[in-house]
Amino acid sequence: MKNKFKLFLRSGFAALLAISMLACEKDDEVKLANLDVQVDIADSFTGLSAADLYVYITNTADNGVDSALTDANSLAVFNDVAPGSYNVSATKELTAEEAGAASGYYEEMTLNAVENDVQLMAGFDSDVTITLDGESSSSLVIKEFYYNGANDPTYSILFKDQFVEIYNNSDEVVYADGLYLASLSPSTSGSDANAVPLGLDMTEYVYASKILRVPGNGTDNPVQPGESIVICLNAVDYTDGGANSDISVDLSTADFETYAVSWLESLGRTGNAFFDLDNVDVPNMECVYLNIENYGWFNFDIESASIAIFRNDNFTIEQIVDPRVETPSFSDYFAKINVEDIVDGIDMMYNAETSEFKRLPSSIDAGFNYIDGDTYTSKSVRRKVAKEVDGRKILKDTNNSTNDFEVIDLPTPGGFGN
Repeated sequence: MKNKFKLFLRSGFAALLAISMLACEKDDEVKLANLDVQVDIADSFTGLSAADLYVYITNTADNGVDSALTDANSLAVFNDVAPGSYNVSATKELTAEEAGAASGYYEEMTLNAVENDVQLMAGFDSDVTITLDGESSSSLVIKEFYYNGANDPTYSILFKDQFVEIYNNSDEVVYADGLYLASLSPSTSGSDANAVPLGLDMTEYVYASKILRVPGNGTDNPVQPGESIVICLNAVDYTDGGANSDISVDLSTADFETYAVSWLESLGRTGNAFFDLDNVDVPNMECVYLNIENYGWFNFDIESASIAIFRNDNFTIEQIVDPRVETPSFSDYFAKINVEDIVDGIDMMYNAETSEFKRLPSSIDAGFNYIDGDTYTSKSVRRKVAKEVDGRKILKDTNNSTNDFEVIDLPTPGGFGN
């Protein structure tokens, strides 16, 4: 009897152990998630369908992309998706005729819908609604934005070779006179644990820490179709006559450069002659706004920077402070820019996981881009070529920098590389 009891205990224990192990195995299985994406179309467009449209979800951790077609009810279904954070997007291209029938504007147009940082939980079903919206393409677009700094082991160039190139994407002459260039706030975007998004609504307005203006009386600075202007921090040949052509660029023939020393001094403030150089042969941009009281200049953040070009003949500085700041300093004040005035913009983030730090609304830039790597890489972001017409490059302009721009290994001011 005693031996039978021992056998029973051993057999019972083995059975319990087997059941426990089976339960653990089931618990250890990766539970997946499901996501339904409903695609709507903005009220400003009539008669359009969002059926048979690809919806994309991008995992922010590894940039893995999955896609699904919307059904007759404009619903895209994603089953068995790995848990995590996803950016959800869709795009609809309209011909000039389709855009005209839907909105009254007879120009080719791209509608974008996006929802960033959608959290999918293991074992749960989620749903999200995204709305397709858009505007007609701009005549002037940002062609290239170089802010990351030179890959210079001597650190003699640093970020002094930054520039923005603005391209005429139309088939008519456009005058750059009076065009504003703004660096948007916050200047950094999630590069460390202390970085926080700006505590201001970014639907009707965006907020600038630096603003420059192209000089001229209206017809002084024509930009021909398929040509561009280069606005740089310093109009200097940073290739050193070609010796550093593999890490930097020659900006000595740029169209405009920034120079803030004399302007700041006229306001009783102090400039920074070490970083802010003046090439007398290159016209200076007009200084408009800088929220650095002393020793400031018009550079861009090297980790993540967002810019916008805008027009407003009656623009005046209206300052606003982040409402969460109890005792604001000079750098906590920003200049308001009406989104309706923006011609073009690009949001550059720190990495794929920092979409909550976007500074532009989706009507201007439905996505974002980033340079994956450290700072001082000599890498730049350049707009893709959509097509060529009679030898003139027409650049991709869907108001979504995720799709429109590519990261290149070396800047190409005034050109497209080899």
